[in-house]
This record gives sequence, structure tokens and C-alpha cells, in this order.
Amino acid sequence: MRKVVFAAMSAALAVSMLTACAGGGNRNELPVGEPGTSINLTQSEEVTSPAQMETEDQLRNGLATAGAAPEEKLAFYEELLARDLCNEEDYLEMAQLYADSGDVGTQRRMLWWVFRLYPDEKYVQLLQELAVRYTPEKEAAAASIAVLQQILTQKDGAALQTITEEEGWRETFQEVPEIFATRTFYESENMTAQIVSDAYETEVYLLAADGTCLYGRVNDAGSLIASAVFTEGAYNGGAEVCWYDREGALYKRYQTVLHQDICVGSLSVEYEGVSYAGTLGEDGSTMEEQQEKVTQAGGVVYAYEVGGRRYLYQEGASKDTFRMDCETLGLPRLEIWE
Repeated sequence: MRKVVFAAMSAALAVSMLTACAGGGNRNELPVGEPGTSINLTQSEEVTSPAQMETEDQLRNGLATAGAAPEEKLAFYEELLARDLCNEEDYLEMAQLYADSGDVGTQRRMLWWVFRLYPDEKYVQLLQELAVRYTPEKEAAAASIAVLQQILTQKDGAALQTITEEEGWRETFQEVPEIFATRTFYESENMTAQIVSDAYETEVYLLAADGTCLYGRVNDAGSLIASAVFTEGAYNGGAEVCWYDREGALYKRYQTVLHQDICVGSLSVEYEGVSYAGTLGEDGSTMEEQQEKVTQAGGVVYAYEVGGRRYLYQEGASKDTFRMDCETLGLPRLEIWE
């Protein structure tokens, strides 16, 4: 940290020496001014830069007189931060100033710091509601989204796990994720992306202009990749949902048609290498014959093995209440962020 060395004492000493010399015959041969003239001494320049201010009071006074522009105030706050002099109100004010300047990423960081230092549920809520927005100008985000789109299109579960564990991904989309989930919104000419990520799980939505929707989820249990059509505020059209284990191996796949988020018509399921098929009503109810032992155990059969006798069933349901929708498949309902 730079320090200013003031010249006041040196200047006073120089004046004293000059006065003594003038009255003592100028024994040291120092120059003496003509009568009626004065000697110009170098004075210390006025301190205006926050980095040159030595005390917290100077920084606080400078902050009080700073202009209204965010960058002018932030210069003082950042110096206070560098010297570990910030209090709770300072962090909140910095967060707002960064928001005003369009730097939502640093706004989120300030809110994270204030939460760590002054834990309060209200800060968690602020952090969870905050979404950092990127455009293609953010090259790191654009590059990651392009790779992510390819991975989800190819339904590569192993690659999805890999990309979300990379350092570049975490730096861009998963800042300070230990306690809360960070939200990132990316928008280009033909696509928008919504990403929610924390230390335990990452969820991504890619929504194209034509309504094509790609979804991916990664956690300790494995990954899930889905494709669907999102129109009129809901899933409407063909959908495929693939489940992968931690090693990236496919173990379950659903294929069906969604109408207003509800599964209707035919249902195809591949589970542990066996193919199953079922039929659903317009309300997502199963049209399949039920097995007595399943019914007695509190379950509902919704698909039978193709060419075989095995079946798939849902636990904790009855035939009257069972409804298969997008969430049953593993595809969460999509809410577009404002």
C-alpha cells in the first residue's frame, strides 16, 4: 500500500536553517535572497486519490464528497475493502453500486461476502433471486454454452458431467456455490440459456427460438438429459428423457408426447436394457391392466415389457390418482426468468 511522506517537517527545518544562516554571516554559503524577496519552498501536493489517503477518516470524508457516478464512489469503497475496513452497510452499498454500473457478477460477490460476515436469511434470498446475465460478448460463457448445446443434443451423459466439473465452467457459472445456488442467464440471437448451479447440483436449460428445449441435470447420483418442445408456456410435443449413472452409462430412457406438461398417448421406456410400452389417457392416467399384488402394495402399473411379462409400476399411488407428467419423467416444469 502506497504511503504519502509529507514534507512539512523538512520544510520547517529548511526555513530554520536559512534564517540561521542569514543572521550568521552565511557561514555555510547557502544562497540568501535579496531584501524584499522570498524563497519558494516545495509544498506537498493535495491528496485526492483514495490509494494515497492514509487514514479511514480521510477515505470516509472523500467518500462523502464523491460524485454520484458509481465508479467515483467505488474507488473509495474498494480502497476500504483492500484495507479490510468495510462494514455491513459498506458491502450492501457496494453491491448496489456494482448493480448500478451493470456488473451483476461483482454485485453477487459483494452479497456473498456480506452473508459470510453477517449471516442472515435475507441475504440468502437476495443471492438466490439474483441472476447474472451474459451475452455472446462474454466469450467464456459463449464458448461453454456452445459445447453444452452439442453435449445435450448428442445426449452424452459422461460429457455433461465432465464440463460441469471443469474450472472454467465453475468460474463462469458457479461462483461461491457452497451454500446457495447461483443463477446465470445467457441470451444470444437464436437461443437463451438458464443455469442454476451449486456445489451439489447443476441444472441447465437451453431454449431455441423455435421452441426446441434441451435440459440437463448433474449431481452425485449421475446425470439426466432431456429434449422437448416448449411453446405457450408449457411442454407441447415429443419428448425424450435419458437417465445416466455416475459413470455416464444410460440406464433409463422415456419417450412420449407431452401436452401442457402432461404425458399423453403412447409411452416407450427402456430400463436396464429392456424395452417397455404403455398407453396413457389425455389426463396422463394409465390405460394399462393392473396387477393385484402391485395394487395391494400401493402401486400403479404403467408399462409392460414388449413381448414379455415384466412391467414397470409407480409406488405410492393408486390408479385413480396416478398421472404421468413431465416431472414424473424427470423433466422439471420450465419457468422463464424475467
